[in-house]
Amino acid sequence: MKQWSSKKILKLLTLSLMKKGEKHVAEQLVLELVALLREKYKTSSSTLILNAVHNIKPLIGFRNVRLRGSSYKVPFFLKEELQVKIALDWLVSSAAKSKSNLSNSLAKELIQASLKQGDLIKKRDDVHKLGNQNKVFAHYRWF
Repeated sequence: MKQWSSKKILKLLTLSLMKKGEKHVAEQLVLELVALLREKYKTSSSTLILNAVHNIKPLIGFRNVRLRGSSYKVPFFLKEELQVKIALDWLVSSAAKSKSNLSNSLAKELIQASLKQGDLIKKRDDVHKLGNQNKVFAHYRWF
């Protein structure tokens, strides 16, 4: 299993936040997030982010396979890098839904995820449950 450094996670978070190539805006948001976690929540931002991403990341992904006129969601195991990328994308999309400041909502989502609470943990559990239900279609996995 690959060990993720906090620098690498923050870089991937910056890339997930980036829209229309404006990297400096995304970097400012990440810096605000780290400062907010230090000041308001009085926690080490790197361990909190690593712990939250570890709790959020899904182990299973799906591909739609069309066979004999019907479509099946075929579960497959994700590689570690894709797990982290999906977790960060879920984190950013969940934080973007709230009306408040993006760095504040990211901080709240990270705190909830590190405590194994919130919508992101429920989403991961739903994905795993769907994978368990669809494991009968795993023999269609030829990709």
